[in-house]
Amino acid sequence: MLVTLSALAACKGSSPAPSGGTASPAEVRWPDAGPAELAIAERVVALPSGELADAAHPAIMQDETGARLAFVRAAGDVRLVYVVGSGAYLGPVTKAPIDFRAAPDLDHALGSLFETAGERRAKLVADVSKAKGDAGIARMLIDGAGVDGHEWEEAFAKLPEPRAAEVRAALAGLLERGKPTAGLERAVALTPLREPARAAALAARIKELTDPVRKPRATAVMLRSLTSVDKAQGSQLGCEVLGKKPLDTANAKGTPEEIDLPGREALVEAALLAIAAAGTECPHVAAQLGEDVCTASFRCNEQGPLTGRETTKQDEPLCTKEQLAQAVTKDLARGPAEVLALSSGTRPQLFAFATLVARGKTPTTVTTAHARRRYAVVQPKEPECESGVAPGTPCHCEEAILRDQTCRHPEGNNVSVGVCKFEIDDKQKKLFNVVATAPP
Repeated sequence: MLVTLSALAACKGSSPAPSGGTASPAEVRWPDAGPAELAIAERVVALPSGELADAAHPAIMQDETGARLAFVRAAGDVRLVYVVGSGAYLGPVTKAPIDFRAAPDLDHALGSLFETAGERRAKLVADVSKAKGDAGIARMLIDGAGVDGHEWEEAFAKLPEPRAAEVRAALAGLLERGKPTAGLERAVALTPLREPARAAALAARIKELTDPVRKPRATAVMLRSLTSVDKAQGSQLGCEVLGKKPLDTANAKGTPEEIDLPGREALVEAALLAIAAAGTECPHVAAQLGEDVCTASFRCNEQGPLTGRETTKQDEPLCTKEQLAQAVTKDLARGPAEVLALSSGTRPQLFAFATLVARGKTPTTVTTAHARRRYAVVQPKEPECESGVAPGTPCHCEEAILRDQTCRHPEGNNVSVGVCKFEIDDKQKKLFNVVATAPP
């Protein structure tokens, strides 16, 4: 039985009711504090701020099962609400008037429920599990793959393998050109990408997602994976990526989260890794070397390029071609989860340096600065320059400071830093005449 708009509006308030369905016993409540809420028997769901006009009591309609409800929002469109197990959850917003025959049923609304459930996602997962079983959880995870939150990973981890395989297979479809990008990060994390058969599809998807740049973290994972199975194609795409200047976001559209500058840095790193791994020429590499020619990662110890966190005298040599090749291979093997989370940071300058060294094109500004950094240090063992001795007194300055500042003054012969002053002799290749100076 259908209730007419005019009759229901007269009974429920001034807001027009959605078209179709029957009157629901559910009602809107306005607590003294907090947002409005929708009460459906013993179930209560808070409504978002601004969902309704102040003190509004819109008509609530329901389908014949009472599992789908709808009401008109303040904006004039319609909010769907779904009863699942012992809970009620906000569904998608659709244009008015609503027709329950065409509105999404629960199976086709699970993704949007997961997106809007917020802090109640854990309860939603439990309710869907009771109402729909593992098949319902799998459908919810597929449709809600683009939603942030640890609840997704927790629910996926509990799925039996046949259902987990369904989720992985569905998400793998997102790797194809032209498919939606929501959920792409989870797709690249769960799909075995380093298979030669996937190379063509990965290349096509990378091209699509870098013109303009979208989902840079997922694209970085795909480019790394492509490079691992096809270095030539990975290098070509890497050079194309650098040519698009992904770090120049002046004209990029979207929120900072959507633009994702850290993700773009990961994409640039992946592009440089691809070029370094192939050892090919790219005119855009030198620009990624950065302005800091003294960056720690250009130097190597027995473990490879430094991270900048080591305790060191800064007397290490520049990395060799062989050491840099090993660093490229090691970094290329990093897993998707680490790349997506940027848990190890990015080192684009290192991989730009590796490419230039491999091709015999290391800038002289780099080699000269680091050669001077390794000159012999001639200074007294004491007193310490920081001990308050009078300016001009010969003293001992931390060796790492002397070497670092020598590198950072590639054309200077007299350097002053903090309370230390010293000279550089290029003929004798030494750092000497270390004396105290007045603090800056």
